[in-house]
Amino acid sequence: MKILLLIPSVLKARPETVDRHPTMDYYALADRLEAQGDTAELYGYAELDADTNPLVKAALKGGRDAGMAMAGFVRRSAYGAVFTNGENISIPLALLLKTAPSRPWHVTIGHRLSTGKKRIFFTTAKAHKQIDRIFVYAQTQYDFALQTLGVPGSALRLIPFHADDQFYRPLADVPVIENQISSAGLEWRDYPTLIEAVSTMPDLSVKLAASSPWSKHQNETENRTLPSNVDARRYEYGDLRTLYAQSLFVVVPLYENDFQAGVTTILEAMSMGKAVIATRTTGQTDVIIDGETGLYVAPGDVAGWREAIMRLREDEPLRTRLAKAGRRWLEDNASLDRWADSIASSLREGVSSAQSEGAFPAPARSKGTN
Repeated sequence: MKILLLIPSVLKARPETVDRHPTMDYYALADRLEAQGDTAELYGYAELDADTNPLVKAALKGGRDAGMAMAGFVRRSAYGAVFTNGENISIPLALLLKTAPSRPWHVTIGHRLSTGKKRIFFTTAKAHKQIDRIFVYAQTQYDFALQTLGVPGSALRLIPFHADDQFYRPLADVPVIENQISSAGLEWRDYPTLIEAVSTMPDLSVKLAASSPWSKHQNETENRTLPSNVDARRYEYGDLRTLYAQSLFVVVPLYENDFQAGVTTILEAMSMGKAVIATRTTGQTDVIIDGETGLYVAPGDVAGWREAIMRLREDEPLRTRLAKAGRRWLEDNASLDRWADSIASSLREGVSSAQSEGAFPAPARSKGTN
């Protein structure tokens, strides 16, 4: 069975070796589907820009999200299932599928369903009736979808985010710099609070990989005078992995939010076998178990950050215990293979449904919809 994977980005080249670049999740998913005997077709921005279908070209004038959705819509009869890697694609595709007499099984990731502009598409337009499975990474997003948006529980799946634990792994040959800690990312990062907390620790070197390929948030480390012990710049994947390995532990300061902001850095650090301190926001509660797999600090708490950093610097047994527990939790719950297995299984469920019915499931008959 053919399965379409709509990926709203320029697809990266596959790495030649495991140490060259982390495996992108869409390749892990495609490989898992192919191993199951399906045909997985990846469609990203390059494919969108080269698409000659007149409907796709017309939709593209409204933006790439609209173009991606239309590309999925015009191809719907050729696939048993379609995967959309975010609600920016899944919502417009679902609305288009409302106009079709039949459609493929539709699985998506709901990164942040709670934004105001998305609510009407579920509560009024009932977009979820054309989405058979919605995977979410935070309990808060699951609860919001169920209780506020009216998405049936049969269509929702709560799973951890993921890290490539083959690329992000403990590197015994990289020496730890005893006075160095690090952080990474831009999405909802509260670097001002962290910077204030460490400004009174001149012997502590703080390295910030303050960049993100997808975040639209402002880099608050730019255009400001940083303390002499704080350095902020962009790191490539290999350099970021080395930075994690060299660091005593990793910190993830966050502004209050209701989804899994910061989870990529948290999981990468845990996968590297590093203890983690993170801000406990409303949405960031599904990965760290305070005192067991990491430490939490309240949002905006400068004194709390200073205390947690000092505690972890001085307590080597605690660092070691948190690091080992974090790596173990990652392997058991949030490896890239586990993520790909979960998504692939859900897509296969739709394929099995289509095969048993002898046709692609129609909206009114699709499992998991109401």
